[in-house]
Amino acid sequence: MAHMPSPSIKRLPGLELLRLVAASCVLLLHVRAVFGGQRVFGLGYLGVDFFLMLSGFLMARVQEPRLDHGAAPWSFLRRRFWRLWPMMALGGLIGLPRLWLRSADLPNFLLAALPNMALLPVWWWTFAFPLNIPAWTMTCELACNAAHVLGLWRLRRWWLIGLAAALLVADGWISWHFHGLDVGPKSDNFFWGALRCLAAYVLGIVLARWWQEEPAVPVPWWVALPLMPALLPLVWWTKAQGWWFDIGFVVLACPLMIAGAMRLDRFHRAALWLGQIAFPLFALQMPILQGIRQLGGNYWIGLGVAAAAGVLVAVLAAHISAWRILRRNNVMAM
Repeated sequence: MAHMPSPSIKRLPGLELLRLVAASCVLLLHVRAVFGGQRVFGLGYLGVDFFLMLSGFLMARVQEPRLDHGAAPWSFLRRRFWRLWPMMALGGLIGLPRLWLRSADLPNFLLAALPNMALLPVWWWTFAFPLNIPAWTMTCELACNAAHVLGLWRLRRWWLIGLAAALLVADGWISWHFHGLDVGPKSDNFFWGALRCLAAYVLGIVLARWWQEEPAVPVPWWVALPLMPALLPLVWWTKAQGWWFDIGFVVLACPLMIAGAMRLDRFHRAALWLGQIAFPLFALQMPILQGIRQLGGNYWIGLGVAAAAGVLVAVLAAHISAWRILRRNNVMAM
């Protein structure tokens, strides 16, 4: 029997813009981490929790209806990996020279470079992904995506809520034990980072199923979009940060940002284009910043080059995607 076509899901411009906002906050964290100075965006690592919650939210909205209509989970996972891998591989290529300089010999270099290029962590370096430190989040996101399409999507309401509650308790313990949620990049806390990512991801699924097409919280979009870049420096300036703020950001601020962004129904074309910058900006920033520092550059050069690379690669990726679609249509028309 033929499967019914899955329902179409419209793109939400507010969520596209939030991708870029979160990626920019992570960039402002990393540029100070590499070059030093006052870390006004020292809590920018919370952008990871937002990304994972947004991923779970969008997967529940977009992929669960397709799974209900017979979509193959393994086919989705294969496409998902090949969608994310090329950009992460480009970031890895940029990071190769620095990894070579830090490696003791060729075997040591290859034993880190080859697994990292395949988005696999290594445990014998300080960082699980010495080639491109933020790549750990992509590995965790892919793992969450796999868990979702292979099992989580089948969980009914109360089982899912119970799982989310248990994970948030664990997330609170992680935040308390490590004095914040800045865990995951290093080999010795990678497991806790993966658990942190899963907690945010499952909460995103809960929100998507609860809200459906209309968020239950009446947050204006013009409050939601600047909330993260306004809140993080404010907390740094008032010295109010602590483990309780990190877990509160996940439980309160991230859902509020998603709820408000869902209410934006304008600027579709601009938002879609700006949202496309977020992934290359996130994927390429750290190896670029570290490379600029290795070459003797400063904060502003690193920030400018990383931001420009994100824009240029996004434009190039859009042109390649358009060319592939045109080529496929021409082949089908023959």
